[in-house]
Amino acid sequence: MLTKGETLLNTLNEAMPSSPVVDSVHHYLEHGEGETVTKTITLSASGATASENIFQLTGTVEIVGLHGGIVDATTLTNLTAGHFELYDSAAAVDLTKNDGVLSGMAVGTFIMKNAVASVTMGIANNVAGALTEGATGVKSFQSFFVTQKTGANTYIRFTYTTSDAPINAQIFIEARYKSHNNGTVDGTLTAV
Repeated sequence: MLTKGETLLNTLNEAMPSSPVVDSVHHYLEHGEGETVTKTITLSASGATASENIFQLTGTVEIVGLHGGIVDATTLTNLTAGHFELYDSAAAVDLTKNDGVLSGMAVGTFIMKNAVASVTMGIANNVAGALTEGATGVKSFQSFFVTQKTGANTYIRFTYTTSDAPINAQIFIEARYKSHNNGTVDGTLTAV
């Protein structure tokens, strides 16, 4: 006879089916806290505006948390207009306002989407302790839905401008998302 702990552990270790079964442990995890996908991007533009694809979108997902942090900052003296975008291989839609400034930020600086798209991404500069929170009664992260353009590769990307020649930094990005089915496709995010 298995203990309650052994039974729970066996349930959590079950393989995730390709199409989640309603009322399965994976179904609840997917629609509760969501799935997590991560990617480290390298910023290397030289006196230009550049974009780095982070995640490829299939179908529709609800992103409940989009955040990251600087993990390497060899040269990061001038980075302006930093922001997250949805890019459908032809046009971009801002997910955060295109005016985030990461100039001179150190390794450990935290960035996040914590408001509507017309607001600059949250930046917690770690030069001193930093508090970042949502408005009263609102979670710290701003959740939102994104949908893939029909027949087109669609991405969440980070776009920035630099006058460094060249800039040299890395940012680790994490997205927590909930898959939504539009009747034919289960939504997913995949690191690219």
